[in-house]
Amino acid sequence: MKHLSIFLLALLSLNAIAQDRSLSTAEVELQRLRQDPGLKHGEVGFVAVNLDNGGIIAEFNSYRAMIPASIQKLLTTSNAFSTLGNDYRFKTRIAYTGEIIEGILHGDIVIYGGGDPTFNSKYFPNQNHDQAIKEAATKAGIKSITGKLVFDLSIYKEHTTPSGWVWEDMGNYFGATPTAFMWADNTINLDLRSGQAGTDVMLADSWPSDSPYTLDVDIKASTENKDNAWFYSAPKGNTIYGKGSIPAHKDRFTVKISDPDPVQSYAKHLEKLLGLKNIAIQRNYAHIEYASAKTLIDLSSPSLKEIINVTNKQSINLYAEALNLISDTAQELKSVEGGIQSLEAFLTKNKIRHQGNRFLDGSGVSPMNRMTPQVMIDLLSAMYTSTMKENFQSTLAVGGQSGTFKYYFKSGKAAGNIMGKSGTMNGVRNYAGYVKNKYGETIAFCLMMNDYDEDRKSEIMKKVETLMEAVIEH
Repeated sequence: MKHLSIFLLALLSLNAIAQDRSLSTAEVELQRLRQDPGLKHGEVGFVAVNLDNGGIIAEFNSYRAMIPASIQKLLTTSNAFSTLGNDYRFKTRIAYTGEIIEGILHGDIVIYGGGDPTFNSKYFPNQNHDQAIKEAATKAGIKSITGKLVFDLSIYKEHTTPSGWVWEDMGNYFGATPTAFMWADNTINLDLRSGQAGTDVMLADSWPSDSPYTLDVDIKASTENKDNAWFYSAPKGNTIYGKGSIPAHKDRFTVKISDPDPVQSYAKHLEKLLGLKNIAIQRNYAHIEYASAKTLIDLSSPSLKEIINVTNKQSINLYAEALNLISDTAQELKSVEGGIQSLEAFLTKNKIRHQGNRFLDGSGVSPMNRMTPQVMIDLLSAMYTSTMKENFQSTLAVGGQSGTFKYYFKSGKAAGNIMGKSGTMNGVRNYAGYVKNKYGETIAFCLMMNDYDEDRKSEIMKKVETLMEAVIEH
């Protein structure tokens, strides 16, 4: 009996080896990634499919709904391409009411917000709206006004902060809320000065310099050489609160925070730009027709394709949220929820299996979003065979070269070959896109890792890159 047990054990071992030997190299590398100690308490989902012959190269947890983070932007931007078209442009109209007499406007300046996220955005520095507006005001002869700055914000519902956003995120630049009128990426730059560890940090400078807010900052200098400061404020509030720490002994340490009230900030900026003083602000959330309104200037954003190129390559949350809102074509007042409904209709139309998924925003900022790897594979497959293929692929980051892939996939056969989108937040690291295999065939892939150990990030990324090399060689 003892000899029989030994024989059976040996037979089982041989079968296991045989099974392992039957695995492809990609499947073996996927197993090694899953077995990394940094994923001991986490989840992994992976699918790689040959789009030219339909063959599945490797698959695990393809229908497991996980936190997508920023790879969700691929859904949002694909829907925007489909709904709006390559050449769509956001519009901002600036008009005035009343008459201009001897340099005095006896009326109001009316700004019709069109939801343009690129208005004075740092990502499009060649858009000099300030100069254009100043020249238009000079040409019209406006030196002062007797009325108000009226902002028509009726394109969206008043509340445009997506559900499920974390309070601390909303105070930082990447959590800036989309609004009917956006300006300077809805952000404020604070230059902080720190001394010895444990001492209070001082404000050295800010941009815009004429920011209308009160800062209540309790930030300490720290021996840690990283930004541990976070900020929060109430929407349309006048006080911005800061907590946490920044590195010690910094003469100028810049932190970027979200602007709680871009309308108020821009009003102050426009006053300075046009030499106006203490102009009252009026917000209209219902559209009001001004019979006597004359156009001062019409301003347009870059094309949708240009905007999506920045959105996907640089992973700009504000842009993605603006695209989600503007994709709501079913309602007079566009909303976050309406944009999500538009997305789900797009997914259904393109036979993208999204049952069991949950989308609460357009950017992936909410940790309550859920997506399966299979949804992403279905999307990538649909875009690969669509008329939008080339435009869509041109907006993706390239391994070792551009966007959020610039510092990954820098060597081997993936360098300059793999293209896609990353998605990261604390404990979340996801990748999705396309890569050419050694035969020149196109592979769609989606890798999702949730609840991984951040301390093992470098080791995990080495295994991720090895896995993608194996996919290319398959």
